[in-house]
Amino acid sequence: MRDVRDADIELDSRIRAYYDQWPEETRLELGPFQLEAVRTRELIERYAPRPPATVLDVGGAAGAYAAWLAGAGYTVHLIDATPRLVAEARKRSAMLPRPIASCEVGDARALSFPTASAAVVLLLGPLYHLTTVEDRARSLAEAARVLEPAGVLFAAGISRYASALDGLSRDLFQDA
Repeated sequence: MRDVRDADIELDSRIRAYYDQWPEETRLELGPFQLEAVRTRELIERYAPRPPATVLDVGGAAGAYAAWLAGAGYTVHLIDATPRLVAEARKRSAMLPRPIASCEVGDARALSFPTASAAVVLLLGPLYHLTTVEDRARSLAEAARVLEPAGVLFAAGISRYASALDGLSRDLFQDA
């Protein structure tokens, strides 16, 4: 396992600054994000193979899903581009009865795991942080590479219309 200081991930400085300030480690416990957490867990429980199985949580932040899956009996490896969140995941993992197998700073576009090494890949953040089509395609290709032949990929993206819909729903167009 690499130390969080060892990785030099090319991440948009605005995204890195956001995650250095925003408390992502508690986001899924707040308001409407609770629905996201419940629905994501429902889908994972429905489609993931039963434990024991290996899961790569790519973009796993502070480990909300990784900790839950480790507790359910999976061998989970968390990868995130933000050193602060990886350090938080390690701290939280150390307090779990069934810890996360590894937490490392890494890049969704170049995973350090062998080909066909995971039954499940979670890609629940990188696709909307990678700003070019080429980078998103590389992260999806990497997820496909590390998946076992019958593996399951859970990926999330944000529609290009999401900010407009959010602005409409909260009447932000009236805000100068």
